[in-house]
Amino acid sequence: MTKLNVKPDLLIEELGEVLTAYIKDHWERVLEENKEELLKLYPEYEDATYGIYLDKLLPPVWGVLEKNGFQSAEETKEDDFIIGGCLNFRNSIEKAHWGTPSHEIRVFWIVIENQHREQIGTLIFELPHSHVEFDLPAPPKVTVFEGTERREITQKIRELKGRS
Repeated sequence: MTKLNVKPDLLIEELGEVLTAYIKDHWERVLEENKEELLKLYPEYEDATYGIYLDKLLPPVWGVLEKNGFQSAEETKEDDFIIGGCLNFRNSIEKAHWGTPSHEIRVFWIVIENQHREQIGTLIFELPHSHVEFDLPAPPKVTVFEGTERREITQKIRELKGRS
């Protein structure tokens, strides 16, 4: 794995840069290494196959963040569905008019707190994907946002996605 420059005092913008660099360096390799398995799973698991992909992509980088004191500010509930070690399906939105069936976008968010349990902002994670076949038509994308309230976050996502 690429050396990640993560320190406990990073700001949300710097965490976003770390995640963006990690995704840029790893998303295609992880996809190619697992594509045969994912293509076989897609007919049965459909959209859940993208969660399996994220379970392979995200844990290494999320583990480095956690070792440096960063975590989700939200407590995980018993019935939450956590993807990739960090994405809570409850904190995600997908709208049909954000794309086409072959290029949909699901947007997740994670309010991040540091080792002092201070909320430092929100990581917004976009996953482009297809509902027609297993395909990632573009790389995942990370955006950062200083707000931490659910209403502010969903408003920011609507702004990012063109007021939809």
